[in-house]
Amino acid sequence: FTRALLNLVTRNPDGRRRALLCGGGVANFSDIAATLAGVQQALTDFHGKLQVAKVKVFVRRGGPNYKTGLQLMRDLGNSLDIPIDVYGPETNMTSIVALAIKWIEEGV
Repeated sequence: FTRALLNLVTRNPDGRRRALLCGGGVANFSDIAATLAGVQQALTDFHGKLQVAKVKVFVRRGGPNYKTGLQLMRDLGNSLDIPIDVYGPETNMTSIVALAIKWIEEGV
């Protein structure tokens, strides 16, 4: 599923910035670090295409082991030179959508 979305978001780069929101509610039982492992692998596989398409990734998760998972995503962004912003359950999705829109419109 992640690869299908990344294929769509990186298709036809047109010079404009793009945002990808990877988020969800606060999990009760899912290990967030394990859940994000597949996302991390897909981002790694697509990192060159993500850079060309000017994609910034916004990650919002909460639940068991979320701090570790978010740190892994932050580290991945740094190692691949892809902008990845991470947020925990204290940040609502509405705020993250506003940040993504600001990124697209202003590059901030």
